[in-house]
Amino acid sequence: MPKSSTRSAAVYAKCNPQGDPFCYTPAADPELELIGLVLWATEGDKTQLSLANGNVGIIKKYLEFLRRVCQVRESKIKAVIHCHDSLSYHDCLVFWSGVAHIPPERFNKPFIKRDKGGKRNFPYGIMRVVGTNIRLVQIFKDRLKTLGLERG
Repeated sequence: MPKSSTRSAAVYAKCNPQGDPFCYTPAADPELELIGLVLWATEGDKTQLSLANGNVGIIKKYLEFLRRVCQVRESKIKAVIHCHDSLSYHDCLVFWSGVAHIPPERFNKPFIKRDKGGKRNFPYGIMRVVGTNIRLVQIFKDRLKTLGLERG
C-alpha cells in the first residue's frame, strides 16, 4: 500500500475511532437512494456529502437520504446558512433548524453576504447540509457509475 493511502487510512481511523459513522443500506429504500444520489450529483459537492439549496423539499429529501439510506450518525450532520445581511440570521436559523431537524448548535458559522438589492427567492436564505466522509463519497461515486450517472 502506498504511503499516502496508509496515511489517509490512519487519519480516517483517528477521526472515526468507532469505525465508519454511517451504514449504507440502499435496500432500505431503493427509490430514496436514487433520489439522494441524483440530488448529490446535481446539487452537491464533488468531494463532500454537502449540498446547498433554498428549496425546503430538496433539503428535506437529501437529509432523509442521509439519515435513512446512509444512516449517517446524526452528530456528523451539520449545516451552514447562506443569507444576505438584510435578513435576520436568527430568523433564518430558527427556520432552517426546524426544517432540517438539526439543533442550532450544529450550525456552523453563517456565510452572510452584503445585500445589493434585487429579488429574493428565498426569504430565509439557503441552507447547506455539511457532511464529510471520504468513504461515503466514494460509495456515492461508485453507485452513480453503476447506474450510468457518472459524475464529471
